[in-house]
Amino acid sequence: MNRLRYLLDRTSCVELKRLQSSLSVSNSKVKIPARIQRGPTDILEALERTIPKDSNNISYLYHDDPYLFPLRKTEYRSFALSYEAGKKAAKWIHNEHRDLFPKHLSEPEIEAFTPLSTYTDKNQVSEEILLRIISKRIVPDALHIYKLLDYNVSNDTKQILLELLCFYNDETNSQNNSRIEEWFTTKQDKYAWQYVSEINELFEFLKTQDSSTAAAAYNTMICGLAKHSRVNEAWILYHECKEKDIALNITTYNYLLALIPEVFGYKHELKMEHFFDILNTINKKRVKPNVRTLNAALKVVNVSQMKNDEAIAHRLLMDFKRMNIKFSLATYYYIMLIFTQNKKNAHANFVDILHLIGNKSFSIQDPMDDKFFKHAMYIASTYFDREAGDMIHKLLLTGDNYKFISSAAVENNYYISYMLLVLSTSTFDEFFEFYEKLVPNIYVPTKRTFLEIVKHVKHHSPAILMKHLPRLWSDVNTLCFSDLSLKLEVISLMKMNVLPADSPLKTVFMDAAWDCWKSIQREIRTKRETYTPIENAATANIATMLLQGGRTEESIEVLIYTIKESDLFLPTMNERQVNELFESYISKECILGAFLILEYSVNSGFPHIDKMATELYNLPQLTDAYRKELINLVGTEALNSSDIEKSD
Repeated sequence: MNRLRYLLDRTSCVELKRLQSSLSVSNSKVKIPARIQRGPTDILEALERTIPKDSNNISYLYHDDPYLFPLRKTEYRSFALSYEAGKKAAKWIHNEHRDLFPKHLSEPEIEAFTPLSTYTDKNQVSEEILLRIISKRIVPDALHIYKLLDYNVSNDTKQILLELLCFYNDETNSQNNSRIEEWFTTKQDKYAWQYVSEINELFEFLKTQDSSTAAAAYNTMICGLAKHSRVNEAWILYHECKEKDIALNITTYNYLLALIPEVFGYKHELKMEHFFDILNTINKKRVKPNVRTLNAALKVVNVSQMKNDEAIAHRLLMDFKRMNIKFSLATYYYIMLIFTQNKKNAHANFVDILHLIGNKSFSIQDPMDDKFFKHAMYIASTYFDREAGDMIHKLLLTGDNYKFISSAAVENNYYISYMLLVLSTSTFDEFFEFYEKLVPNIYVPTKRTFLEIVKHVKHHSPAILMKHLPRLWSDVNTLCFSDLSLKLEVISLMKMNVLPADSPLKTVFMDAAWDCWKSIQREIRTKRETYTPIENAATANIATMLLQGGRTEESIEVLIYTIKESDLFLPTMNERQVNELFESYISKECILGAFLILEYSVNSGFPHIDKMATELYNLPQLTDAYRKELINLVGTEALNSSDIEKSD
């Protein structure tokens, strides 16, 4: 009773305070909160976040037509790029044949659906049109309009044009590539430096203007040269700015920091001298640094392999933390490199980093941010630390962090490390539970990954093999259709003699063996000139599986082709396989099969040919024609003379 009274008294007190608070608010001046700017898709994104994520869901890209859903790894790329090629073709037709589209395709008008205008006369263009084209990052059109205007534009516009030419100098980089195309495209580390005469003309003009205009031109030029790997030219301009006391912005200093390892190579003392000189200059000039300044500095510390690299990195991190600069994933990537490479407590440092950033959602602040997850999972796999791997994957799925898997190559490397880590640190049943959630909806393993799985499963009991081989074969056959060597590896694990007589897996295994044989014939037929010989031990295994399953005729077909076309196969069939096949054919009263095995044994020089020949010769169902052929094959000396006399 006392507890209930206390609860009620406490509730009434809370309500009284709430009432007093509401009265005080009502008596105060009403404050209208600031309007939050919303994008056109914000409400859709908010609704999308209310839907739980389905780990088995497939990218919407492949949902248009279920009959076109890709089943093999190579098809994912082909499908996605063909999907994008269709849109590009439509855009090309729209731009090249704009006369066929006299009316706007949308109401209200959508600029992306409007063909680009062509300008041939000075009267058609203006500085406003030039600025609009520059904002679209279309370098050739911007230069064309600039020339039509006889270079007669304001200094501000010339500066903006210089920035366009320096940062989007490579034409292919200036276009708005689609997200799909970028996903399958390997990023370039270096870009070509084009439009040299136009850039030099603009720069030479702007640097002679007032101090602020000249400073902007120098900053732009240094950044453009650094981005396009014109290292020495950028460094020369930097020294020119130091001599003339030209103010540089933090973006320029970031580029200059990143250039230090390339400029000075193995000259470690000079690297350190200029490294600290730039950092001191930033501090002295009171230029506010950002996270990319920190990342560039950490990169220099890591690449330079300084003796006291940990102390320098720790000092940098403390200084930037005091400035309330939020670290990006690239920061933690460089911290991992510095604190885990050849260090005594490397693993402990690595785990501490993961605990430090666990369950955090990051925004993109640096182009190097996408290096973190791939490298972190690689380190976890080298340490065989499953707990660390699961922490990294949980972090990847936190918030919108999956955006840091920025390309198919990054995704591939990440999941290779994760799958091999799980494979090496769990039972095969646990691994397959993980595998089935991942493949093929989220990730399609590479040949290397499948080979590691096959190598791992070899060491498990027949019960485990029989449980998971059907799914493994199905995925290998479907997702790696053209890889014959991988199929043969899986077929080698299928053992018919360990299955119960009524097991449905017998049919599965025999179908797999026959499918594999058809693939071998197809490869021989289509790649005659570039065909790499297959070991006949593999085809002997296929023949054995078919024979044990009762498909004797199909087994004979495999054996005839293997022996008669021996130049297409490597002679690796061992004595155990020969004896097993011979006895199996004898037990099934298949004279042709036994005779073929004997023929192969004679040609290969195997021992115990006499015994095999005698056993075959004494079979009651052996015809006279076969007996004569047998004598021609092995000679009368190899046969038991008494058996010959009895037969006469």
